[in-house]
Amino acid sequence: MRDPNRIDKFCDELKTIWHQVPDWRFTQLIINADHEYRVQHSYYAPFYIEDEEYFKFLSNYIKETVYEN
Repeated sequence: MRDPNRIDKFCDELKTIWHQVPDWRFTQLIINADHEYRVQHSYYAPFYIEDEEYFKFLSNYIKETVYEN
């Protein structure tokens, strides 16, 4: 069984990331990141991505996006 305490950490990390692009709606954040993940990875099955792996990607993606603009 997965640790239920991971949910609060997940939400806290998402909040930190989302604050970097406050003009984006939630679905924009997820869809934009999803598109970039697909571009960077030849095999993509979002069902199997672990939270930590996706957050590492999402955090890097947002940093790159924010610093580019």
